[in-house]
Amino acid sequence: MSFIKDLFGKEAHEVTLGDIRQLISMRREEDRFLKYKSPAVLRDAEELSQWVSAFLNAEGGLIIIGLREATPRKKEQLQQKIRPARMAFAPKGYSSEKVEGLIIANIGSSTKPPLKVYSVCHPRSVARAIYLVEIPRGDAPPYQASDGKYYRRVGNTKYAMSHYEITELLGRRKEPSLALTSELTEVKVEDSTYRFCLRLCVANNGGASARYTQFTASFANAEIESIDRGNVLRSDDLRGGMPSIQWDCSDRVLHPTGQKTLIADLTLRLLNNDEPCILDYTLVAEDADLIISRYSFGVALLEEARERIEKGVAAVLIPEEAEEAEEGEGE
Repeated sequence: MSFIKDLFGKEAHEVTLGDIRQLISMRREEDRFLKYKSPAVLRDAEELSQWVSAFLNAEGGLIIIGLREATPRKKEQLQQKIRPARMAFAPKGYSSEKVEGLIIANIGSSTKPPLKVYSVCHPRSVARAIYLVEIPRGDAPPYQASDGKYYRRVGNTKYAMSHYEITELLGRRKEPSLALTSELTEVKVEDSTYRFCLRLCVANNGGASARYTQFTASFANAEIESIDRGNVLRSDDLRGGMPSIQWDCSDRVLHPTGQKTLIADLTLRLLNNDEPCILDYTLVAEDADLIISRYSFGVALLEEARERIEKGVAAVLIPEEAEEAEEGEGE
């Protein structure tokens, strides 16, 4: 959602001083998505962080820095509609990047989606500008202002949230969602002995980055002959001597892009052709659900995979749970 486009009917880089003057002439009122602030707020980082916190913890919105608010004439009008009075350009020494950095530094974290700051320059001095601060609905609330409080935008004002509201916002946080893909990349048969190459990858399909990701796997009725790629360790001794591996990704973050990250390329040998190879695994990360699942594949599936690979078709394994679900849907 683009609050700038909704307000002006054009992209941020197309907004001109004429568009801002029109807001003033139309006496466009503030609402829960729109706030006017004078450039003085740039010298009051605490107040600016309060407004940004309020929008992030609500539905997002737009702060226009460079429009002074019309002051109500009577005290009893303070709660009435707020309209822009006149333009007031920010002084020299500021830029879109500097304003953005000031905001991020005072709310203590970057935002996702990221907030964006655009400038509309003075006609006679590019060093002076009005700033459009487009703030998203934050995906990882609550967001804290520099005074240690959490704010929320309601109507044309903001307020410090209660403990209950803060706890409720924590439920809005998006979480990582991990998925393992297992693909047979090569299958060879020599003297009735099946050797196969297995590629294990993980992807984060959720709404937040995954930290401290860990993967463990053990293989029944198969011997791990080599680890061809991947930073994995053998952990047979932890599984009663069963061929096993473990992968620790605590030194990096898996971002929620859906892209695959390699765990390992393994070469394995099937021990008994009359029994399937059983791959049991666990996959977990901070704030992500623990995944415990299993793959089961024997000679028939390995032969099918070999044919698919020869035709240039990916031979991706399906976990047992998924197979059971598909059978149930067909009944």
